[in-house]
Amino acid sequence: MEGYEAFRDAAAEGIRRAGCEPVRAENFPAAFISPRNACLDGIRSADAVILLLGSRYGWVAPSGISATEEEYNEARRTHNKRIFVFLEDVVSREPRQEEFVQKVQDYIGGHWRKIYSEPDELAGLIQETITASDLVSVQMSENVMAEKLKSALALEPPEAQGVVWLKIVWRSLRDEEVIDPLMLGDTDFHRTIMRLGHESDPPLFAYEHSKSRTATASALCITQGDATAWRDARDLVKLELNTDGTLSIVQNISATRSGSNSAHSLFNMYFLEPEVVRERLARAWAFAVAWWEHHDPYRRHDPLLYGVALHDVGTRYFRSPETSSTGGITIPPKCPNDPLIIYDYPRRIARASFAANAPEEIERIYRMIEMRFREWENRW
Repeated sequence: MEGYEAFRDAAAEGIRRAGCEPVRAENFPAAFISPRNACLDGIRSADAVILLLGSRYGWVAPSGISATEEEYNEARRTHNKRIFVFLEDVVSREPRQEEFVQKVQDYIGGHWRKIYSEPDELAGLIQETITASDLVSVQMSENVMAEKLKSALALEPPEAQGVVWLKIVWRSLRDEEVIDPLMLGDTDFHRTIMRLGHESDPPLFAYEHSKSRTATASALCITQGDATAWRDARDLVKLELNTDGTLSIVQNISATRSGSNSAHSLFNMYFLEPEVVRERLARAWAFAVAWWEHHDPYRRHDPLLYGVALHDVGTRYFRSPETSSTGGITIPPKCPNDPLIIYDYPRRIARASFAANAPEEIERIYRMIEMRFREWENRW
């Protein structure tokens, strides 16, 4: 902020000329939160971020990186804001600033940038960039993709008696062909998907279970297990890949305990075990990471949207099986929503944090499922 006022003012002017409102730390009101949180909140509130890179790296925060790099990382992390990079044409930069510049303009994971020398030139470049980006149109496109994801999430999984399905759907924000339709019928492609399913950590597929596959001109479907056989049904998985990049994974989260003929197992059918749900979430997420890194290593499709739903919940609690002192249970009413949608709006996830943030995202989904069940139970 100090020593760069002319360029910061020019950037704000360029933003205003493009019909947008600049969010600047200089204009933040006095507040009880820390300066760091105020700046990161500013990033979260924005539709896009203008990053100016001059010769200085700036003040280093307790995290070990500059406040500017912290804000950049926050924009990239899960929110994946649109980031416009402008690089000052200078003779030399501080060593850490040079490292930061190389990170930001990395050929694969970075951003295309424009060069500026004078404040007036910078203001014009920013105005042109924002105007050309058409942020409103981009948001409309994202809304269309979100609606398509919701439609995929609502599609009924295969009918199987007593099975509750956990369904997760991921898709690209790009409205284009992501998978060549000819690949869907290719045996080598099938083998690749099978390998990824068996080798992801934790694995989505298990070698001891049979698999079947069906390919059409628009989708490949691989099913593990047999819904008509109880033992095979415990690990039922249905994976579907569409040419538009939609990845859908549904898994059985009921009837997972052994000893189904015991009297106690009669009560199990009214419970969904939280740890089983965690395990299934981890399996699906691991495959999604492996698939996108295999098929799109250069991250053309970044960020992704995803959504979660439970199908055929019926009359079940979300907790471990239990009985009263009399040996009985109170059977809950039937879930009022089928499917039970976990997120009201599809959630964005940046590819840069897809694998690293897996535990955080899985925990978030788990807690959201808990909240949905509490909402439902509180209506009784």
